[in-house]
Amino acid sequence: MKALTKYLKYKFDQDPYLRRVFVTGELSNVKHHTNGHLYFALKDGHSVIRGVMFKSSAGKLLFEPEEGQKVLIQGRISIFEMNGQYQIYADDIQIDGIGQLFEQLEKDKKELAGKGYFDSEHKKVIPRYPQHIAIVSSATSAAVKDMITTFERRYPLVRLTLIDTLVQGSGSMQDVLTNLKKADSLGADVILLARGGGSIEDLWTFNEKEVAMAVFNTRTPVVTGVGHETDTTLVDYISDLRAPTPTAAAELTVPFHHDIVEKLRETELKLTRNQIQAIQYRKQALLSLSNYYKFKTPALLYDQQTERLMVQKDRLAGNFNRHFREHAYTLNQMKSNIGHLSPMPAINNGGKQLAGLREDLDDAMRMVNQNLRQKLFNRLEILDSLSPSAVLKRGYSYTVKDGGVVKNAGDLREGETITSHFHKGNIISKVIEVNEDE
Repeated sequence: MKALTKYLKYKFDQDPYLRRVFVTGELSNVKHHTNGHLYFALKDGHSVIRGVMFKSSAGKLLFEPEEGQKVLIQGRISIFEMNGQYQIYADDIQIDGIGQLFEQLEKDKKELAGKGYFDSEHKKVIPRYPQHIAIVSSATSAAVKDMITTFERRYPLVRLTLIDTLVQGSGSMQDVLTNLKKADSLGADVILLARGGGSIEDLWTFNEKEVAMAVFNTRTPVVTGVGHETDTTLVDYISDLRAPTPTAAAELTVPFHHDIVEKLRETELKLTRNQIQAIQYRKQALLSLSNYYKFKTPALLYDQQTERLMVQKDRLAGNFNRHFREHAYTLNQMKSNIGHLSPMPAINNGGKQLAGLREDLDDAMRMVNQNLRQKLFNRLEILDSLSPSAVLKRGYSYTVKDGGVVKNAGDLREGETITSHFHKGNIISKVIEVNEDE
C-alpha cells in the first residue's frame, strides 16, 4: 500500500495541471492550529476536498477564514502519504468574488477559441531584426527596467518607445486599451505588452475580453510578457507571441548581437573561401586555354571563318536578287489582272443612276409634303369652326355652377350663385327667377 500511495503521489506531483489550480467552494471544519497551519474542508453541492494551508502562506491572509465562507483557493493538488488521501495545498485564499470573474474568463476563452482567434493562422510574424519597439507597461516598474537592460545588452541598435501605462487597478483596462491604440499608430515593428508578477487581481486587466480583442485587432505584431512563468492570461492566448516573463519577452523579441556578429564572421569566411575557389578554378581554366594551339597562332582562329563569311555573303546576295526579280514579275502580273477587273466603270454608272433617283425622290417628297400640308390646313379650319372659343366669339356664353356646366334652367334654384363665361372674361350672378319653359 505504501509503495502504491507513494507512486500515486509522484504521479500527482508530476502532473502540470495539478501544480496550480483554482477551486471555489464553501469552507467547513476550519481549524487554526497552534503551529500556525490552517486546516479545512472545501465543499460545494457535489463534492468535498480536504485542504491545508501552511503557516508561511496562512500568515499573509488579509481575512480570518471562517466556517461557511465562500472562497476562491489557489494551490496544488497532491496526496498525503500517511492516510493516502488527496487534498489541496493552498497558497492563497480569497473571499469568493473573483470566482464569477473566472467563470466569465472561461466563457470568454471558450468563445474566442471557438471563433478561431487563438489559431496560428491569425498570428502575425515577429520581425527578426526589429528597428523600433513600442513598450506598453508601467514606466516605474522593475519589469520595464529589466526589459530595457535586456535590450541594451542583447540588441542596442533597437529604438525603444516606452508608453507609461496603468497596468492594474481602477482605470487600468481603459488605459491599456488607449495606449495599445497609440502604440499601433507609431509604425513600430513590434508592440511589447508587459507587466511583472502579482496576484490574480493584479493581473486581471489582462484577462479582460476587451483588452484581448484590442491585441487581436492591432496591425502591429504584439508580444506579451505578463506575470511569472506560471501566469497565463487571456491576452497570452491571443497575442502573436507569448513569453513567460517580461524579461523573456525582451529576449524573444530581439536577437543577440553577439550571435549576429558571429554569423557575419562565418558568412565572411564562407564568402572568402568561395571566392578563392572560384578564382583558382578560373585561373586553371585560363591556363588550359593559354596552351591551346590556336591561341599560339591567332590567324587560325579566323581564317576559315572569314572565308565562310565571304561564301555566305555571296550566296545571300544571289538569293536576294533572284527573289527580288521573281516578286517584281509577280507584282506586274497582278497589276495587269487588276486593271481588267476594275469596278470603277460600274461605280461611275451606278453613281449617275443614283443621282437621277435622288432627284426623282426629292420631287416626289415635295409633292407629298404639299398634299399633306393642304390636308392639314383644311382640317385646322374645320376644327376652328367647331371650337368652343369660336362659338364664344359669335356672342354665345356658357354658365357654370359648382364646377359643372349648366345645361337646363331646371338645374338651378333661386338664390344660387352662377358664373357666366364669355369670349373675354366672365361674370358672377345670383339666380332671381327660374323659367323652365322654352
